[in-house]
Amino acid sequence: MGTALRQEPHARRRWIKPERNAPVIEGVVVAGDLMRPDGNGRPGGTDRPTLWLLNAVKRSIYLASGMATEAVTATTDPPLHQWIETLRSPQDADAYWASVHDRLPWSAAVEELILERLRRRFCVGYEMPPWLVRLLDENAVPYVDLRLHPVRFLDDLIFAARTPLIETQAALLAMSILESEVIVTAGLREAMCRFISEARVPDNTVLVAGQRRFDATQIVGGGFFDAEPFAADIRAICGRYGGVVLKPHPLDRQHSLLTVASQVLPGRLFGVIDDNIYRMMALPQITAVLTVNSGVAYEAPYFGKRVHTLAPLSLRLAWRGAEADTASHASMNDVVLTPDFWRTVLAPHTAVTPLDGMRLPPKPNRLRIALDSFWNFQQIDTDRIPREAVMQP
Repeated sequence: MGTALRQEPHARRRWIKPERNAPVIEGVVVAGDLMRPDGNGRPGGTDRPTLWLLNAVKRSIYLASGMATEAVTATTDPPLHQWIETLRSPQDADAYWASVHDRLPWSAAVEELILERLRRRFCVGYEMPPWLVRLLDENAVPYVDLRLHPVRFLDDLIFAARTPLIETQAALLAMSILESEVIVTAGLREAMCRFISEARVPDNTVLVAGQRRFDATQIVGGGFFDAEPFAADIRAICGRYGGVVLKPHPLDRQHSLLTVASQVLPGRLFGVIDDNIYRMMALPQITAVLTVNSGVAYEAPYFGKRVHTLAPLSLRLAWRGAEADTASHASMNDVVLTPDFWRTVLAPHTAVTPLDGMRLPPKPNRLRIALDSFWNFQQIDTDRIPREAVMQP
């Protein structure tokens, strides 16, 4: 942290102490899925977004608690990097990652290289895998799990946040957004998309949405999802509809679900479409979505679409006004970047400064720009929709 954050005026602030007997932390760390490989099979697949999160929140954490924040990443920790490389070859990295995604085998290296970096600290998790959640829970390490929310058609991206403390989760829900904001925005997106474009798909069409094959959401039972064993179910679902269109993921066009769905009855398949997913869901001719467990499954009901999934959805979502539980993620806007958010999650574990109500001024696409992640949203926002859907045979 820069010296500008360590000046005396902060030290003179009034501090609110944690409750008696609460575990006291000595610092804050940001960590992601340390076992996920990058595109070349090397350690560090989530290091870039982990460091993004560190840089985005470390100043607010300091304003809230006076504590410095550091990241635990494979690429900046040579012993951790070297240990992970001993576990698997680059060619087998994805398969090994899937095999330990639920539970990482215990070893002296896990104790020394991972757990010791987390003990006596508050862990800010970026899309924490099940193995890391288990490790933190079993060793009483406090944490908040942050991830990008699967509903991505609002004026900006939002976060999903979960802590293991019911009182803290209730406080986060009070800071969350209302689900009515999503419902109203879906109506606006649908109105615009229908107003300026026309459909080239038949009535009663099911949209089959692909995903990235080697994404964490595709890990099921220690391996990556394969649609072939579900071929009969997929054909039966597609057979209920008058037409089938395939929508590949922009970064991976080869998902097995698309391969199986392309083998439906002759005359039902109307081709592959690369059009904007929100324009497609706005069309009345699209009546349903079939996917493994894409984020589209969370979004489609807001456009009045039936949803068919082949694997469990990765998150349970909650909105302001819901009853708190520790299994659901609160739906939160960029309040996550403010000191008040960090005062709320850190208060049970360390002294914090008083809430001050500071909020960033409203700005569309703040997080999309900061993350350089638009998922083609600009086509229905700043760039509009350029043309009718183009089908590929």
